[in-house]
Amino acid sequence: MKKILVLVNPKARQGHLVEEEITAWLKENGYEVLDHKSTPKRPMTEVIDDFAKESPIVLVSGGDGSVREALPALIRHNLPLLLIPSGTANNLARTLNIPTNTKDALELLKTGQIHVVDTGIVNGIPFMNVVGLGLSTQVNRVVQADLKRWLGVFAFILTAIKVLLRMTPFWVQLEFDGKTHNAFSWQVSICNGRNYGNGLVIHKDASLEDATLHGLSTETKKWWHSFILIPALITGKFKHENDVTSFSGQTIQLRTKRTMHVDVDGDVRTTTPLKIRVLPRSLRIFIPVESNQT
Repeated sequence: MKKILVLVNPKARQGHLVEEEITAWLKENGYEVLDHKSTPKRPMTEVIDDFAKESPIVLVSGGDGSVREALPALIRHNLPLLLIPSGTANNLARTLNIPTNTKDALELLKTGQIHVVDTGIVNGIPFMNVVGLGLSTQVNRVVQADLKRWLGVFAFILTAIKVLLRMTPFWVQLEFDGKTHNAFSWQVSICNGRNYGNGLVIHKDASLEDATLHGLSTETKKWWHSFILIPALITGKFKHENDVTSFSGQTIQLRTKRTMHVDVDGDVRTTTPLKIRVLPRSLRIFIPVESNQT
C-alpha cells in the first residue's frame, strides 16, 4: 500500500474546504494516509522530515506559498509532490497544467507522471516561481488576508492601485550573465518558471526545465504607463519601446541603495541585497501525461 503524507494549508484560499474530500478519496483508492494529527502545529518542513523515512508521496493542498514552505524538505529527501491547487494565483499549477479541481488533481496519482523540474534559491530560501521587489512587495505587505480570501486576485488589483498612487521608483543594480544593468524601476520580478502574478508570463520561452532564471524590470517614466504593458505582460513578448528590461542567467545578483523587503512566491521573506541561483532538476512533481508546458 503506497503511503501518502497530506499537508493542507487551512489559510490558503479554499484550503479548508478540501481536506475531508482529499482524505476520503485517498482511502477509497487504496492509499495509506500517514497520521500527523497528534503532532503540534509545526512548519511543513518539520512534518516532512519526520515522515521522510516512510518514503511517502507528499500531498500539499494550498497555493504557491504552501509549496514554498514544503520545498526545502521535498528537495532534501527527494520526495515526489502531488499539488492540489487551492491558493489565489496557483502559478506553479498554471505552468505545469495541473488541474485546479481537487478530484482531477488527485487523479494524477493514477493517470499522471512524475516530472523533474528546476527550483530556485534566493538568499538561502528555495522557491518555485518568483522573487519580486517593488510594487509586488508593497502589495503583499499590505493586502488584507480576509480581502484576499474573499476576492482572490481582485484583492491584489485593488491594493496595487492604492500602493501605486503613493509609490516612487527605486534604484536597482542587476548583475546577470556577465552584464551589469542600473536603472530606476517600479518592479523587478525574477522567475524560475514561466508564470507569476496572476498568470503573467515572464518570457515567452521560459520554462521549469531550462536551468535558467528569467527576469523583468519595469522602468516606465510614470506609473500609469505600466497599463500599456499589460498585453506584453500577459504574453511574455516584449519590445524595447515597452520600457522594460528583460534579463536571464543561472545566477542573478541584485542591489538597491536602501535595504528593501522582497517577496518570495507571494510572501515577504527576505531583503536586499539578493543572490539568486537556479537548482536544476531538483523537484519531483506529478503532472498530466499530456502536459508539455513546463
